[in-house]
Amino acid sequence: MPQSNNTTYYDKDLLQTIVASQQGIDVNYDTKTVFGGYARAVEEQSAAFLENYVNGEIVLEPGTEDLMQNFITVLKKSKYHRISSIIKKAEDKFKQSAIRKFKDNEKAKAFKDSRFKILNNKKEAARLSSKDMLLISTLLKEDLGYSTTKLQDKLRSFAEEKIRKTLSGELPQDEDFVKLTETLGTYKQKQALQNKSKPKPAKIETINIDGLELNPSVVSLDQLSNEPTLKPVVFSAKKDKTETKVQAAQAKKDKVETKSEAAKAKTEKKSQSSWKKVWKWTKRVAVVAGLAALTFFGGKFAKNQSSNTSDTATKENTEVQVKTPAKTQDVKKVTKTADFSKEMTALEKAYKNRFDTSLEIILGAQKRDQLYQKIDNLAKEGKIQYKDGTTREWYAHAFTMYNQLAPYSKENKVIKDLLAGKDVDKDYINSLVVKADRTGKGIKASGTYSSFDKATKSLQQKHLKNRKAVKMAEKAAKMLKNQKSR
Repeated sequence: MPQSNNTTYYDKDLLQTIVASQQGIDVNYDTKTVFGGYARAVEEQSAAFLENYVNGEIVLEPGTEDLMQNFITVLKKSKYHRISSIIKKAEDKFKQSAIRKFKDNEKAKAFKDSRFKILNNKKEAARLSSKDMLLISTLLKEDLGYSTTKLQDKLRSFAEEKIRKTLSGELPQDEDFVKLTETLGTYKQKQALQNKSKPKPAKIETINIDGLELNPSVVSLDQLSNEPTLKPVVFSAKKDKTETKVQAAQAKKDKVETKSEAAKAKTEKKSQSSWKKVWKWTKRVAVVAGLAALTFFGGKFAKNQSSNTSDTATKENTEVQVKTPAKTQDVKKVTKTADFSKEMTALEKAYKNRFDTSLEIILGAQKRDQLYQKIDNLAKEGKIQYKDGTTREWYAHAFTMYNQLAPYSKENKVIKDLLAGKDVDKDYINSLVVKADRTGKGIKASGTYSSFDKATKSLQQKHLKNRKAVKMAEKAAKMLKNQKSR
């Protein structure tokens, strides 16, 4: 009985055992007798099942609907208070579940009967919910008697666009969106979803130190262009009361000037001490809040302070105004990240197109699509797992290149075992695909192939065009990556 977190999976045999136990008791049992004690234990088990079912902690295997209906019918006769108090809720939930399943079955039938015509209508396909896209994805992987490769590619394109708009806020996040992203999203979209789901850091209260008031609350990147959270800092030297009372007499004047110079020296020392405290706390706040603006402010403020300190000796009152920059580098980083994500999506599509034509040249379109279907089934069964950026097309290309270039290698033997339905190490298979590289250059060749020369001229031109598109996409992605690292 497999479990996932707090959810328990009930297959047909297990549910049949529970139903049979409940059917075998007399509802008018006496708990003081041996048989009555046994009956109460069975009903406690049934009551616990109902409570977990209502709370969503039970998942029933498809095909157990009739058993569940019989179970509810039997339990309605029970006189045990735990069962009678919850049986209505359980029945209502079962009916709702049955209705949803009926609708899903009707929808699936409509998709199949129309040969997924909806995917040929861009407006209609764009309005599909995440749940419907996942349903179509599952149906397309079944053996329908015809190739569904192009339909799967169309669905993936619509799904990627839906995910992009949802992540950018253009569309609201619907039910099963996370599952859709994990199933049909690009590598970058999956990473963006993970980053979006991370909790935001807690806010830090305002700190006031020697006249410096800072609000280092953690803000979003979109808020950085709003009003600055740093308030102007003012340092004021105290007036020397003795100097304001200087009399005209020469003797007293000399004495006052001496005191004035001592007071100014003391003020300058105090200003420098205050600056050290402010700099120390500014650095600390910058680390806690992670604001790049504070780093800029520190350098700017140090430059102003060093030039204004010398003026303090000739002025009784000194004020230093600190202004924060209106724009920050973080906003630019967000723009670069978004652009880079688009380039990576374009690069992934370019890779896919090159894989398609390469495999069509070597295997032919029909055998290529059959290989895609086989790999889809292996992924569905959990026998392979895409990691490190690998995709269905990359797997198919790597498998083909191993068979063409190294047909007698141990690597190709393992791949053949996998395609024959045997269980092999998923991580090892994925490492072979990565090792092969997207071009197949990572395979130590013992065989040769020259299928390109035998291909039609139009297919050769198409493949050369796809190869050129990959090079351009790689170059664009590399340029943006270099800009991002600056």
